[in-house]
Amino acid sequence: MKKFALATLLAVMAATAGAVEVGIIGGETFQSNNHTSNPAGVTVGESFGKFGVTAEIDHNFKKKNSTESNNFDLIGSYEVVKLGSASVGIKAGVGYVDSRDGKPNGYEGLVGAGVTIPVTTKISATADYRYAKAQDRISSQTGNQALIGIKYAF
Repeated sequence: MKKFALATLLAVMAATAGAVEVGIIGGETFQSNNHTSNPAGVTVGESFGKFGVTAEIDHNFKKKNSTESNNFDLIGSYEVVKLGSASVGIKAGVGYVDSRDGKPNGYEGLVGAGVTIPVTTKISATADYRYAKAQDRISSQTGNQALIGIKYAF
């Protein structure tokens, strides 16, 4: 049910936004138990001046002894400063972790920062750092995330 609600929110945002940005992300996750995973996924977002909101669906590919999972995140952002054409922002959000290997599912809080660099008028490169604090039952998901991506603005 929770996955359906987040997927519905993602679809509604895409249908109602004026200048939708769609992207792909990938990176590395360093979790609290020193296990790592490689997330890869898609994003749909919208900017409202200095504020923004992004919905993400990504899959953490198992690496070492980590948990393989699907993550559904909703992240708000605020542009703090522009450095040339690049914008630097702070981010916070929530996520739902759907374990794919029989371990418990749960929620996590996300905080971090990101940089967006325009490549063309429609294409931008992104780099994000996030700290994820997960519920106790999925505490192995707590840790640091480094993500890079590319997005296209319609």
